[in-house]
Amino acid sequence: MSFVSYVCNEDQVISLSGDFDVSSVGSVRNLFEDLAVNGSDVIVDLSEVRFIDSSGIGALVFLYKRLVAQQHQMVLIGVQGQPKELLDILKITNTIPVFESLSNYLSDKNSSAAVVH
Repeated sequence: MSFVSYVCNEDQVISLSGDFDVSSVGSVRNLFEDLAVNGSDVIVDLSEVRFIDSSGIGALVFLYKRLVAQQHQMVLIGVQGQPKELLDILKITNTIPVFESLSNYLSDKNSSAAVVH
């Protein structure tokens, strides 16, 4: 598994690729711990993740809970295939917002911000 991290409109974006499982979750552990305290919202791009297991799910839930405790948000984008099926079965998608793409998320975020006064 590999990942790319960058900033988009003050949100931290983490783009993962490959299998997000017990053998690869350690490679993002430090990154997720840093993100949990860095003071920004986080977008996790799973569009290039073809397989996720309970370790990958656990890492996402860990990050989500830590961000919420810091009053930040986390969203998932590009979830498809087996990862989408598992996230749906576990009802993770009922808690962590999921968007089709980064542009869909940004569009939704910008339209929501425009409504708030």
